[in-house]
Amino acid sequence: MKLAIGNWQSAIKIKPEFTPKTMVLTKYAPETLKRSGLYKELSRKRRRWNLRKQLSVANPVRVVLGAGQTSFPGWFHTDRELLDVTSPADWSALFEPDSIDSVLSEHMLEHLTEDEARVAVTECYRYLKPGGLFRVAVPDGYRRDPAYVREASPPNDGHKVLYNIDTLSALLQSAGFTTTPLEYFDAQEQFHAQPWTIEDGVIQRSARFDTQRDFERGDLFYTSLIVDARKQ
Repeated sequence: MKLAIGNWQSAIKIKPEFTPKTMVLTKYAPETLKRSGLYKELSRKRRRWNLRKQLSVANPVRVVLGAGQTSFPGWFHTDRELLDVTSPADWSALFEPDSIDSVLSEHMLEHLTEDEARVAVTECYRYLKPGGLFRVAVPDGYRRDPAYVREASPPNDGHKVLYNIDTLSALLQSAGFTTTPLEYFDAQEQFHAQPWTIEDGVIQRSARFDTQRDFERGDLFYTSLIVDARKQ
């Protein structure tokens, strides 16, 4: 059966570096080839090719950054192989500017340096539609109970930055976003929360959903600094 590549090229961004032949190669490759650098690169291109095809007909377009093992119905899940958030070239390979309705990021941004995070947030703003929403959650630097601080502070678990409500808001606003804090500790270590809808993105490590006993603090367990950032 032949693939109607010409029809797809008019609707999605098909790169000349990837063809159906390479897609077949990655699908049916022997195990020895799958361990090679060539296979990994072809596999990455195949995954991107498939994602672009799905994005071309999606409405709305909702994207999870650094998704890991999470899976939310109606969302496109990306990892570093599909989308390195610090690479403008990776963003442009998948999306058109002003094309994404919602972006969700739970505990990804703290694994980037400050400069890398600035690039990621700027690219996120570029590819969101006007009025689009970026829901972001990171460990909370204003929560200071010892077990939480040990878990959240760099360099534990590959963390590079520990944000608080002030520094995260400043980062997002510097890219042009309007910010609304959803869950956070303030500088006096008082916890604040307001209702938020799961339709705009589920944050699992939140006062609303988390039940990790190791971080129990009164009625709270593990909490995150959660902010909604909306593109103007």
